[in-house]
Amino acid sequence: MESSPQVYVKAPPPPETLGRPFELMDHHGQEVTNASYSGKWLLIFFGFAGCREACPTGLVSMGAALDALGGEAGQVQPLFVDVSMEEPDITGLAQFVSNFHPSLVGLIGTRAQTFATVRDFKIRREYAMANYSTKETGPRINHTAYLYLVDPDGVTRAYFDHTLEPERMALTVRLHMKRRRTSP
Repeated sequence: MESSPQVYVKAPPPPETLGRPFELMDHHGQEVTNASYSGKWLLIFFGFAGCREACPTGLVSMGAALDALGGEAGQVQPLFVDVSMEEPDITGLAQFVSNFHPSLVGLIGTRAQTFATVRDFKIRREYAMANYSTKETGPRINHTAYLYLVDPDGVTRAYFDHTLEPERMALTVRLHMKRRRTSP
């Protein structure tokens, strides 16, 4: 009798185990930390400004989810963290994020700051073997394409695939906001 090989599937990490305080620079050149957004929910997407595939898709979904939140969107700060670990290019980052939602803030850091943030959110990122694709404007970086919802206390409450329908994303954000308002 032949036995089939066992397949082990690693469960995704609980959202609460992801993230910690961060120190980065915004696309205006200002040093920021998570405390800079005190009282706000954070909706964070990690990628790189030269991306022409997952990042624009994720950021368009993020913007549509914010629009779907209506008046509640003011309680949410959308952030895009550039994980390329290249020399910070604030001008390129500012230009990239300007293509998406008006409240989107781009963040960039030194190699140490970026690495710490990537590690704390368990972001997978790796340079692809090919130097350039026809869509990117620099090296291709394969990376985790999730949006992370962090509550005003700094606790990650959920994460979404970048292709999730914006209405479902907004519904989940709204649900977490309501839970926080009604919990003792």
